[in-house]
Amino acid sequence: MSVDTYLKGKDTTPYTRVEHGDITILVAPGMARWSERITLATKRGFLRRGLDIAVEHEHGPACQH
Repeated sequence: MSVDTYLKGKDTTPYTRVEHGDITILVAPGMARWSERITLATKRGFLRRGLDIAVEHEHGPACQH
């Protein structure tokens, strides 16, 4: 999974934009095409916070597992 928070000068037109409140998430075209559901959740640890991403997909010929 790749996360890039610096978008200045980058072409983001192929990405699907998902907005929730004041948060905007850009979903890569391949992930949007092959996934059935993408779930995002925040998680808190003792010293830090994080983002948990789960991708569900249909099993098919392109599946590698």
